Amino acid sequence: MFVKFEYQPLIEDFYSNGEMKIETILKILENSGNRHSDKAGDYILQSSNNGFAWILTDWFVQIDFYPKYGDKIHAITWSQGITSLFGTSRDFELYCNDNLCAKGTTRWVYFNMNTNRPQKISDDLLEKYGPEKKSVFEDSKLPKIEIPQEFDTEISIKPRRNDIDFNHHVHNLVYVDYGMEALDEETYLNHDFKSIRITYKSAVVAGESLKVKCALVDKKHVICIFNQQDELKTLLELA
Repeated sequence: MFVKFEYQPLIEDFYSNGEMKIETILKILENSGNRHSDKAGDYILQSSNNGFAWILTDWFVQIDFYPKYGDKIHAITWSQGITSLFGTSRDFELYCNDNLCAKGTTRWVYFNMNTNRPQKISDDLLEKYGPEKKSVFEDSKLPKIEIPQEFDTEISIKPRRNDIDFNHHVHNLVYVDYGMEALDEETYLNHDFKSIRITYKSAVVAGESLKVKCALVDKKHVICIFNQQDELKTLLELA
């Protein structure tokens, strides 16, 4: 099942130069996936209230060019079906004025919050999503993010209450905001990132304080988010 999601951009989705924010690109892709879940009858909020959740473990998105203010935007998404013992993959294509401008993939684990353990995806649930064999990347193995030995910058962040989502932890896209805050001013103002890679190690919950560290490695900005006990929470790579 291929699902098309048309998005009407808002003024806050853009930088002052008129280009769409990288966070917005991920938001559009994420919401296209939510639309797919609704069409499959797997309502995210309802499932969460019943003790089941799709836990996002990885993002990898490549951007050919950024949409600009006034452009017509739509995304297409689909599930690849079972790709691991407890998980699945979802792919995306983002179109600007009907031209492909970005593509990406995600990895998900189906989680039983009552037992606090991953759960095998049932055939009935999988069938509802209508898996497709198409893949946006030839290599199904995602690039690994290496943790730098040293960092160039470090900031402290205290998650706001509004950063916490319906699963009671910091929403996955908020970590991108944290990572952007760790960039030096020149990089933030002039960046033209063509890819973003994210690996989520463990969720950040309300009350945790974070240390966000950034290093430039082989022209890639590697960002590590730790809690105050130096436990790695999330890895990001912007290139």
